[in-house]
This record gives sequence, structure tokens and C-alpha cells, in this order.
Amino acid sequence: MNEIMDRKKEILESSIIIDSLSHGPLPWSDDIVATCNEMLALEIGPWKIVQDLILKVAKDITSDDDYFEKYVEAWKKSGVSCVSWTLGPIHEKPYTFDGVFHNFAYMTHILDNRKEFFVKVLKAEDIQMAYKEGKKSIILNLQNIEPIGSNLEMLDLFYMMGFRIMQLTLNTKNLIGTGCTARRDRGLTEFGAKAIGRLNQLGVLIDISHCGSQTSMDAVESSKDPVIASHTFSKNLYEHDRGKNDELLRAIADKGGFIGILAIPGFLSNNPKTTIDDWLDHVDYITNLVGVDHVGIGTDFFGVSLPNALAVKIGEFLDKLGFRPEHKAGFLEKMKGFEDYTKFPNLIEGLIIRGYNNQDIKKIAGENFLRVFKKVVG
Repeated sequence: MNEIMDRKKEILESSIIIDSLSHGPLPWSDDIVATCNEMLALEIGPWKIVQDLILKVAKDITSDDDYFEKYVEAWKKSGVSCVSWTLGPIHEKPYTFDGVFHNFAYMTHILDNRKEFFVKVLKAEDIQMAYKEGKKSIILNLQNIEPIGSNLEMLDLFYMMGFRIMQLTLNTKNLIGTGCTARRDRGLTEFGAKAIGRLNQLGVLIDISHCGSQTSMDAVESSKDPVIASHTFSKNLYEHDRGKNDELLRAIADKGGFIGILAIPGFLSNNPKTTIDDWLDHVDYITNLVGVDHVGIGTDFFGVSLPNALAVKIGEFLDKLGFRPEHKAGFLEKMKGFEDYTKFPNLIEGLIIRGYNNQDIKKIAGENFLRVFKKVVG
């Protein structure tokens, strides 16, 4: 056991650890939880609650030194160096232009006022520089480019704002293509192909995590650059609309892309209690299928961090994101061993126990993502 702990410590201390879809740790102070419970008691809608709470969190991070100290400590415990942070979902109108604007404002506030701790990523060298300086780096991403409407120039504006990863669709249909929970996937549209061309020109990393199978395959074939599925899993190992089948996983890898394995309990298995072993099963399966050089960690640790009372309430309204009951997309259930973000090192420990060598673990933990990000974004 000491050997495992020593290896885990060495990997965490000598590697750039990247979570390809996460907001990192968000400690819920007693004050924040009390505010949440007060709003729930007033029967304020749960999406409005998260919208207001994230502003409080942002203000506490920037102006409350006691809270910021706890926040920094949580980051250190996680061992994570860089996350790709989605802007748009933490809002009463999630993934709309209003939602993106609101989330961009709070994120900008944090990045502008805590430069001693955070670096906004515009190029791969920013991730490496932040690591050397002991800071955390944040990649801004859109999980749905529907807010551009039919105007491709909006992609340029989002790029100028600093977004470097953009997902084509969320779960349902938009002008680009079809999401993974839609009843029928008609594939990439002509406008979608033009959008991919513009994203390639800009140097934006295209994400297909939530795209339907045909739209995903069309995107891989249409893009001149590698594409990523930043937070997904094997659909052949566990049948679920959010997963990717073998053919698609191979296509992503053959294009030189990246596949991040998520850690959402309802998406990985039918086991009554999802554990890190279930996550590891998907890592093993996809690694054996496409090779270790294309696999990484994209936990999708967003709603999972919510206080339980709010998680229960927001779970009643997940149809707003295009999920149906059979998708088991609730936020109340936590993965055993990864109940909060400070336990991220348990994922690294799991890889060690499964027999991965240190070199391959470092690839999975960050090097693979960084290679693809550098190739596409610069």
C-alpha cells in the first residue's frame, strides 16, 4: 500500500493534471448553504437559485479571505492543475446567450481579481506557465454553440472573449446538428459544417460530447483538426444516450483526438452504488479500444457538487437540459470514493491499482489533453 501511496504522490506532484470538463472544487460554506436553504424555503426556482448562488461564490472568492483560503486548500487537495470550465449552465435560462453572459461575468470577476492564483488559458503555454508558477489555469468552454444563432461571426466574438473549446450541441437539436438525447439524429447540417470550418480557422477545439452519434461522426469527418469528447464514456460497455460507441471512439482517436472519461454515477453503470471501479472499467475499455494516448479525465463535476437539498430540487427540472428520466441525470447521487472534488486523487490511485504504469497515468491525467489542445489551439 505504501508503494501505491508513494506513486500517487509522485504523479500528483510532478504532473500537470487536467480535468477536461469541470469547475474544480466549490466549497459550500455554512453561509452559502444557509442562503440556499432560505431561497428554497421561499420556493424560488432552483435554476434561479444556482444563478444567484454562483454570484455569491464569486464574490466570496474575491473578497472573503477566509473563504478564499478554504477554496485554495480544496484546489490543493484535488491535485488538479487545470480545468475546462463551462460557462452558460449556471443560470435560470441555462445555455442561452443570457446564461453565457451571466456566467462569463462572474468568471471574469474571479480571474481579474485573483490573478495570484488563476490564469486564463488562451494557449497551451498558459497551462504550462501556470503550473510552473504554482497557479491554477482555467480554459473557458461553451457546451452548446446555439447562442450564435445563424451568425457565424459570433464564433469569432466568443473566441475574442477567450473561449477555446466549443461543443457543437447540447442534448437536443440546434442549427448545427442533433444532440444525443434527441429522438432522431439527422446529423450535421450545412450550417454546422460551415461552423466547423470557422472553428478550425479560429483554432478552437471542437467538442462532441453531447452530440448524437451521426452528428458526432459527421463532425469528426468534417473537421480538418482533431476533435474531442471531453466528457463521455463507452456506450458499448454501458448503453446510454450520452455515451459513444466503438466506431465513434475509434474515429476520434484515428483523427488524433481525445476522449475524457466522465464520473457521473447515472451514466456509467446499473450498479446500485457507482464506484471508482465503474469509472475505471470505462477507462480500461476505451484504452484497450483506441490506445492510451487518446484517453483522459473529464469528470463533468458540475451539478454533483450542489448541496443535497438543491440537488434534489433541480433534479425535478432536468428536462430543461433535454434529459429524460431514463437518463438518470440527477445530481444527488455521488460516486463512492469521489463524493467531492478534493477526492480527485482517488482516481489516480485507482489507475495505479488497475496496473497502469506512471508514464501512462501521466498521459491520462493531462499529457494527452495538453497535446491535442496545443495542436489545435496553439
